[in-house]
Amino acid sequence: MEVEAIGPKHTNERHESDIYSVSDSKEGLTILIDTKDESGNRRDLRVYFEYARGFRYLDEGDLIHYWESKAFSTPHHVFKILSGGWSNGEAVEPGILSVSKAVEITEWFVATTNNCINVLTESQPLIEFIDA
Repeated sequence: MEVEAIGPKHTNERHESDIYSVSDSKEGLTILIDTKDESGNRRDLRVYFEYARGFRYLDEGDLIHYWESKAFSTPHHVFKILSGGWSNGEAVEPGILSVSKAVEITEWFVATTNNCINVLTESQPLIEFIDA
């Protein structure tokens, strides 16, 4: 699996983080994460996609293949999947993701210690710490 870490770092200290809100509307896909910034201060991280072609929301335990790859070892919550992800590395049933694979999409992975989201989109995410 090949990935690129994107956005601000979180603390290197072990801490619990979690996605606590997912909102998909005509304004876009917004993901809110309860985490800590690099200084160890509890913060919310907002990850916004103007348009999401699709996404899946899973417990981190359902993605053991991802963690075994060691690709997600940097202290980030957002990663651009370059190869080996849901859209181009996992086995899927015939006909699944056919349209998405035919257009220029990028896969993003939003990772926490509790839940994770894969996002398929043509847009870059806006990632920022916000006041809780």
